[in-house]
Amino acid sequence: MLLEFLKENFTIHGYQVTTFTNPREGVEYLQDNAVDLVLTDVKMNEMTGDEVLSHVTEHYSEVGVIMMTSFGNIAHAVRAIQKGAFDYVTKPFKAKEILSRINRYFESASSLNNRQKIDVIAKDKASKSEERNVVSKKEIIEDNNKEFIGSDPNIQILLNILPQIAASTAPVMIHGESGTGKEVFANLIHQSSDRSDKPYIKISCANLPRELVESTLFGHIKGSYTGAISDKKGAFEEANEGTILLDEITEIDIEIQAKLLRVLQEKEFHRVGSQKPIQSDVRVIATSNRNIAKAIADGQFRKDLYYRLNVFPISIPPLRKRRGDIPLLVDYFIKRYTRKYGLKPKKITDDLKDFLMSKKWDGNIRELENKIHRGVILSGNSDVINMDHVEKNFFAQVDLDISEEILSDLPLISIEDMELQLIKKALEHTNGNQKEAAKILGITDRTIRNKIKKAFPNEEP
Repeated sequence: MLLEFLKENFTIHGYQVTTFTNPREGVEYLQDNAVDLVLTDVKMNEMTGDEVLSHVTEHYSEVGVIMMTSFGNIAHAVRAIQKGAFDYVTKPFKAKEILSRINRYFESASSLNNRQKIDVIAKDKASKSEERNVVSKKEIIEDNNKEFIGSDPNIQILLNILPQIAASTAPVMIHGESGTGKEVFANLIHQSSDRSDKPYIKISCANLPRELVESTLFGHIKGSYTGAISDKKGAFEEANEGTILLDEITEIDIEIQAKLLRVLQEKEFHRVGSQKPIQSDVRVIATSNRNIAKAIADGQFRKDLYYRLNVFPISIPPLRKRRGDIPLLVDYFIKRYTRKYGLKPKKITDDLKDFLMSKKWDGNIRELENKIHRGVILSGNSDVINMDHVEKNFFAQVDLDISEEILSDLPLISIEDMELQLIKKALEHTNGNQKEAAKILGITDRTIRNKIKKAFPNEEP
């Protein structure tokens, strides 16, 4: 049952969980309890997800909403976001996926409001009456103590110039493969600057629905488009006098890039639907894991925007080019997670060390951290982490060829149904990002939209 899955998943990660099997009881619960986040399905009996969203946005404007939707409701969920939902997640989803959505909300909410609680409203799919439940009150411990670890000469150069970069207000462009620590370095820049007590807003450009990019960045006024039921500030307005991190900026549509350029050049912007300029005192830090020269040559990224951002060009090397830092990182992650779980100090065996030093590390530091995290947990009360703790054979070895992963478990079905299954799996893998899903499948995002529309003709756009 989805209810039990959510309850167990959130409890393991520190949430205090309260559940309801009737959506109206869940809404009534909101009246007398401090709620930060609502997780709700779209289709339910007693109340629909749209009704829950409307109720929350009207009566509890400070509360976030995340929608859960089946494959056929993707367009509907996008409309829900336009009406005020923070995010949506397609079912079925994995534990780490729903947690990443919750964490992303927390990061955003913490940046904007310094909130300390998250409440989630969800739906139990296995319930006969298709009703909802509420998961409430999680005390959050925010990790603001992440460090940029390394003795490699290239890392030391970055750390040495960090104070000068932080002291200015000039834009910064950080380039590096996924998992190298771009976001950690960006956070250090902000924390080391004289804006450290001001807002720090992080925007994941790759995960923004294309229809909402402009509104997310610059805000909108009531009535500017269908679903704009009230005025809304954008990230640049919320980040005034502080810093905004545009993570994976090369994923933003070329049309929006022109407006970003204007913000950088003229220090002002307009909300969607408004002609009134808003002054912007925001320091911009951007990251990308793409080949920017190729993106520019392919017409996917503006050259003038790149030059405007590239005042401080930072390149973070992949882990395979700084292998001498692996022992330092291993020790750092062991200490982090033994403290987190209240375990005694641990060391790794020599054969595990040799394995870690020789590994290719396509996932870079993030991959190494995940392995050490796993090793700390599975080694339990032992003071040694060995190969079995890190490379247990019951953990599926994920094939990094995503296309092969998507194709791996499809049954024998019609070509048309197979196309829909492929699209569904690609969308699940990209958290609903149609543009990224199209890249994986080698088609256009328009093709994805057309096939969804054809398969679900009665679905509202």
